[in-house]
Amino acid sequence: MVDKKEVIDGWPLETGDYSVGDPQCPVAVVTLGSKMNDEVVNLGAAIAGPLHTENLGIEKVVTNIVSNPNLRFLIVCGSEVQGHITGETVKALYDNGIDPDTKSILGSPGAIPFVENLPIEAVERFQEQLTIIDMINNENLDDISAKINECIENDPGCFEEEPMIIQLNEKEEEEEDDSSYELMETSTSSVDSSALKLLEIENRIRHLKSEVNEIGSLEKFSSGYYAGKVQGIVIGFVLTLVLILILFWSLKL
Repeated sequence: MVDKKEVIDGWPLETGDYSVGDPQCPVAVVTLGSKMNDEVVNLGAAIAGPLHTENLGIEKVVTNIVSNPNLRFLIVCGSEVQGHITGETVKALYDNGIDPDTKSILGSPGAIPFVENLPIEAVERFQEQLTIIDMINNENLDDISAKINECIENDPGCFEEEPMIIQLNEKEEEEEDDSSYELMETSTSSVDSSALKLLEIENRIRHLKSEVNEIGSLEKFSSGYYAGKVQGIVIGFVLTLVLILILFWSLKL
């Protein structure tokens, strides 16, 4: 029988829209944009819930995982969240870590992948403690059940180090009507305003570039059309003149 550690009081540390099963089970499940918490926990997972944000949402996922050394597998399944791309961002965090200066997740395709509240040690612990299983865009409960059972059968036992406790410095967040919008978070994440402004500027620049390209295409078409029209008139005039000369000489003869 594999070794297990006692779970700390109050685990999971971060509240949110998730379901909890046996905390000594080695499997945590992120269901991304799909709402199937209870179903997945009933299949045997220790914890399961959606993940819609690539910043505070991921911070809370990491916090809840590294504070329970019994978790050794993270299954990432369910429909990918467009724009935030949280599934691929979790994988990027696991594979590449973060930039120590900007706290951005390296290689993430998400819009604002900044985990400002996570220390480097927490990210390294996340990478060392887990094996990530990619089932992105798979909502089939039979497939998920089979993968959970496979992980349980291959449970290596608890991670050797003690639980890592992280205190997130959360900013005030506005509540949304749909409280299921985050994994391991209860409301929309608050992101750095400068990053949001930068994203807005980048979107405007892309829009302007698109308009400039479109105007350039129209100018080229107009120029080509005008040039072709003038050329046609000149050729028509020359041919008419030639025909008149030929007719004149024929009559003269």
